Amino acid sequence: MLVLSMGCKQHIEEEASQSWSNLTIFSERDTRITMGNDADSSVVTVYHRGSFFAPLPKGEKMKVDTIKAFFTRAEKDTIFSLVHNLITHPAKTKGFCTEFVGSLELLIDYGNQFKQIAKYSSVCNWNSLSDKTMRLHDILRSKIKKIYLGENDTP
Repeated sequence: MLVLSMGCKQHIEEEASQSWSNLTIFSERDTRITMGNDADSSVVTVYHRGSFFAPLPKGEKMKVDTIKAFFTRAEKDTIFSLVHNLITHPAKTKGFCTEFVGSLELLIDYGNQFKQIAKYSSVCNWNSLSDKTMRLHDILRSKIKKIYLGENDTP
């Protein structure tokens, strides 16, 4: 029974990894990375909203920058696996930061009216929360240069 159960679970996870249509990573509510399972490129959207201490001048609209990033099939598979694991097996938080520091939102859209979502908030540096978040950050950072991806100075 145990072998059959494990075999079915592995088959379902392999099937899920092939059936996702879009994956979205929101870092600090300011950077959104969207990749399609079958798309050649991914879209990185950066929202320049200002901050509590440096708000946008009155009447000025939020600036939005969009760039493309290219991930290999192997990198996309690894990103999916990490995101899926962070959704289904949440990383344990070490402490609590202010609600303004450290957030990560993960979304996998499988189409067919089904999505998986996880939200991590007040975690200081999401990129050092666990081995999985560090690996995810490393892959994203290798392809997306000079864009803020949650590297906060707060321990």
